[in-house]
Amino acid sequence: MKNELEALASELPILTDKSSYKYLSEVAGNGKYIRVAWQKKNAEYLALYGTQSIKLPQIDNSVEFVDAEEG
Repeated sequence: MKNELEALASELPILTDKSSYKYLSEVAGNGKYIRVAWQKKNAEYLALYGTQSIKLPQIDNSVEFVDAEEG
């Protein structure tokens, strides 16, 4: 990761610990793993890998925002 913004702007969640996920160096060569999350280590973010993707939360698009000038 080049910087924190790059990690935060990704569509992958940032986890505080790697739990059952693995670092790329632990799964290299297999090809069956997918990147599922980021873990912050010191000043950098490391990609974590797993065999099943993490379900991302769905945003409810039914909320309407009123412009401050309208109201």
